Amino acid sequence: MAVVAASPARAACTGPQALESRVKLHPSAEAWTELGNWFGDHQQFSCARDSFRAGLRLQPKSPQLNYLLGLSLYETGSLQDAIDPLRRSIQIDSSVMKPHLLLAAVFARLQQPADAEPEFRAALSIDPTSTMALHGLAAALGAQQKSDAVIAALRNAPLDEELSLDLANAFYQEGATVDAVNVLSKAMASSPNSVRISNELVTLYTKVSRTLDAERLAEQTYKAHPDDVSAQVSYLRILVLNGDWGPARPVGAKLLTEAPHDFDTLYLNGVLERQESDYAGARDHLTEALALKPDQPSVLANLGIALSRLHDPAGAKVQLEKAIEFGNTEPETHFELSTVLRTLGDSDGARQEMLRYQQAVKEKDDTTLAVSKAAEAAQTLQKGDVRHAVELYRQAFAAAPKNALIGYRFSSALDQAGDLDEERTVLEQVIAIDPTIALAQNQLGYLDSQRGDYASAEQHFRQAVTSAPRFTQAWISLAATLGVETRYDAAQQAVARALQLDPGNTQAQQLSHDLAAAQSQNQPAKN
Repeated sequence: MAVVAASPARAACTGPQALESRVKLHPSAEAWTELGNWFGDHQQFSCARDSFRAGLRLQPKSPQLNYLLGLSLYETGSLQDAIDPLRRSIQIDSSVMKPHLLLAAVFARLQQPADAEPEFRAALSIDPTSTMALHGLAAALGAQQKSDAVIAALRNAPLDEELSLDLANAFYQEGATVDAVNVLSKAMASSPNSVRISNELVTLYTKVSRTLDAERLAEQTYKAHPDDVSAQVSYLRILVLNGDWGPARPVGAKLLTEAPHDFDTLYLNGVLERQESDYAGARDHLTEALALKPDQPSVLANLGIALSRLHDPAGAKVQLEKAIEFGNTEPETHFELSTVLRTLGDSDGARQEMLRYQQAVKEKDDTTLAVSKAAEAAQTLQKGDVRHAVELYRQAFAAAPKNALIGYRFSSALDQAGDLDEERTVLEQVIAIDPTIALAQNQLGYLDSQRGDYASAEQHFRQAVTSAPRFTQAWISLAATLGVETRYDAAQQAVARALQLDPGNTQAQQLSHDLAAAQSQNQPAKN
């Protein structure tokens, strides 16, 4: 066998003398592989890359060498170059999991989740319990906004901490907050010392208005991990939200010592100082927080109030108006702006802000009631008391008639109760509030198709896939409706899109087969 000449790049790569002698005197793919592995073990990935390339010149169809070359390219950051050798490795032997996982990781780092997804699925077909593949698949699906597919992939999987977070987030994205809470509660029971699970559960409790549960859990975690900054922030945030100022002060002071320039430290201490009438301190910390995140409405509002108390009405006006512009809806913000405008001599503006303040108070009270009723309804529905859940959702939606999410959950409860007429009415109210809610459009399309109004059903399904282009079920429903209307070419295009999104979807596969058969039967006979 001929000796492989050393390239100029190789001259800078020196391995153990015995291995160097082997590749010079008796070069073989095995010898180059061993030398490349030595370089890889010593973090010399460019040298490893060159060694694996030398080995591939001798044995180009080696799946292992193609994989190792892809790995060394990945480690050197040459992600695009890593794709071809990894694909060759898989083509030669698709039964090995590592090349699938590494190719998926390459696509993930290149922000190509649709390409990463099939590789993670291929890895799972080899080892269905691989947590690395499961988490990677969940991340790829999440990046494509396919939370329903995340739930399907993880619902029956063995969950570690990372996968529990993935599944809980998917449930929350789908509006199934009770399921999200249950997933994290079970994870917390399995891993009681997990600060990350605790912090996420505290956040979720806050979102569903279980603020006392949130504070209780945050306090337990803080006491168990008093030096963990994230636990301190989580506890301080819920204390400030609940207005529990006494316990908040020492936690805030601790954070100012341990993470003095973090956004949360600055913002939360600014709120504390404002409550304690230390307006100069609040101004300084909130101004620094604003420099880190300039568009945060709560920071702007608190800074505006602090400036107002420091007799700077012009500065306060700027911050308060920005807070409202960026989405702050707190009644206090309108009240303070009204006061500032009056000080500046703008009586008409002050009067308008006072009216907005009164309306904001009413809307906040209504929203608080609605969220509370909706949370109670979700728990009641989970227990199987559909009729009671419907009434609670009815009260929640009446209190917040502009809340499309609560309206959609109300319609889902009505569907379970079998009250299709009222379900339709509520769904129509939901899409009037927000026509981009794909789930509502899809369900209206289904109801229309059930009563034979296929033209209307088609319009709703089209709106669903326009709002959520990766909504596989809506594409299937659209294809089925077009098929009923004997518009086979358009139907096949729609079902092809569904199969592109989810190649293993058996419903889409069967529909594609049925459409092809129906189209064949309905073609005019040729002379």
